[in-house]
Amino acid sequence: MGIFTRSAGFADTVERLAAKAGLKTVRKNDQHVACLFGFPDGRTQMVHFHPAGEINGHPLVRIATPVAEIPPGQLPAEVADGFLVQHFQFKFGAFGVVDMGTSRLLMLFHNMVLDRLEPDEFSLVIGTLAAAGDTWEQQLGGADRF
Repeated sequence: MGIFTRSAGFADTVERLAAKAGLKTVRKNDQHVACLFGFPDGRTQMVHFHPAGEINGHPLVRIATPVAEIPPGQLPAEVADGFLVQHFQFKFGAFGVVDMGTSRLLMLFHNMVLDRLEPDEFSLVIGTLAAAGDTWEQQLGGADRF
């Protein structure tokens, strides 16, 4: 099974799992850990980890990466429809919008059961999300902001 223990805090658990997966992380606080991925073309993508509640007593981790800053208000229907079509094609992960007060971020995220995660699975998921997030960032805005 995974390396989660109830006595270890969220950030401690994520950092330990990432280290076993060969990933370097930065602790932002006890509920937020981040990992920067670099790609051969010089672009980078930041991936964030936050607690996402529990399912049947099992803690969840939300693995998320920003894709684009979007304007306040509702997405145009054709844009929202396009995201839903893409969701159906994803092997895992989904788009979500995070309200930052004066702005909103389009995020690509995936929740996983933290106490069942193995290092190789963790690495595969976050590497895949980072690459997909960077691809979407390029498609939607081009600049390497995240």
